[in-house]
Amino acid sequence: MERVLRALTLMMTLLVLTAAAAGEEAHWREVTGPPELSFPRDHGAHFDYRTEWWYVTGLLTDEQQQRFGFQITFFRQGLAPGGPEPGSSNLRARQIVAAHLAVADISDQRFHHAERLRRVGGGLAGVSQTDLDVWLDDWKMEHDSGVIEVRARDPKHRIGLELELRPQRQVVLHGEHGYSRKGEDRGNASVYLSWTRLQVTGELELGGSPVTVQGMAWCDHEWGSSQLGAEVVGWDWFSLRLDDGRDLMVYRLRHADGAADLYSSGTVVRPGGGSSTLGRDDVEVDVLRSWLSPATGARYPTRWLLRVPSEGIDLELRALLEASELDGTATTGVIYWEGPVMASGSQRGEGYVEMTGYAGTLEGRF
Repeated sequence: MERVLRALTLMMTLLVLTAAAAGEEAHWREVTGPPELSFPRDHGAHFDYRTEWWYVTGLLTDEQQQRFGFQITFFRQGLAPGGPEPGSSNLRARQIVAAHLAVADISDQRFHHAERLRRVGGGLAGVSQTDLDVWLDDWKMEHDSGVIEVRARDPKHRIGLELELRPQRQVVLHGEHGYSRKGEDRGNASVYLSWTRLQVTGELELGGSPVTVQGMAWCDHEWGSSQLGAEVVGWDWFSLRLDDGRDLMVYRLRHADGAADLYSSGTVVRPGGGSSTLGRDDVEVDVLRSWLSPATGARYPTRWLLRVPSEGIDLELRALLEASELDGTATTGVIYWEGPVMASGSQRGEGYVEMTGYAGTLEGRF
C-alpha cells in the first residue's frame, strides 16, 4: 500500500506541475556534438536541456575501520525550457528537483535510503546556472573554491551525510570532449563529465549517531534531452578506482535479450590525467552470480568478470552488499540497484555499480 500511495503522489505532483506549464511549447536543446564547455559555469544547471543529474558515490571508513558505501544524487527535470520569465510568479514551477540518499552499511549488511521530490519555486528547492549549487529542503550539494560540500539528513530513516569532497584530478570529459552518444537518432546523447577521484572527509550518520569518516568518491554530472536509443531497456554502469592509479568507467546499454547496444562505451583515466575512450567491443562483461530481490522479484548481477584486453585489465568484481536495491518510484519512477563493489585480479580496486531495467521498464522514468 505504501508503494502505491507514493506512486500516486508522484503522479499527482507531475500532473499538477505539468499543468502549470501548459500552453508553453517546449523546444528542448539536443546534444548533437562536442560541447563548448566553460567552468565553473558548466558545473551548474542547463535549463535548455530537459534532464540533468549530479551523482556522487563513494566508500568510507570510520575510526573503528567499519566500511560504508554512500550515494547522494540530485536530479533536475525541466517542465519548460529556459529560466523564469521576467515578471512571472515565484510559485510557477519550470523545474522539478528530486534527490536520493543511500547508505550501505557493509559490516551489518543493511541498506538504508531516502528520497525527496520538490518543485523549484517558493524556496522549496533550487539549482544554480553558474556553478554546482543544488538543494532540496535541507539537502544540498555545492561546489565552492574547488571543494564539493554535501549535506543531507533524513530523520525518518536516521541517515545523513556531512562531507567535503576534494578533487584529486581534473574533470574527465567522456566520449568526444564530453559528447556521449547513447543511440543512433539525433539527440540520443548527453554531455557527460566526471570527477573520478574525490578525497572525502566528514561525518556519516547511521541510526541517529554521527561518526567521523574518510574515503574516496566519484561524481558524475550529465545532461541532455533525449538520451537512450529505442531498443535500450536498461544499463549497467561501473565506476572503479584501481590501485595502479587508473580509473575506469564503463556503461553497458542493454537490449531485451541482454546483448550490449552498439553505443555502449567507457573511459580509462590514467594517473597523469589523460584518458582513452572504449567502444562496446573493447569491454567484456560476464556475470558470475546474481541476487534475487525479495521486494520486487528482480534478479540483479552481483559478481562479474570485467575485462579490457587492450588495457591489460582483467578483474573480478564483487558486490559488498547484495541487497542494494533502491525503490525510487515515488520520485524518479525507477527501481534500480546501486551498490559498492571491490575488484581483484590484474588489479585491486573499489567502486560502485548501478543497474537499471531489471525491475520494470524505464518508460516512466524521471
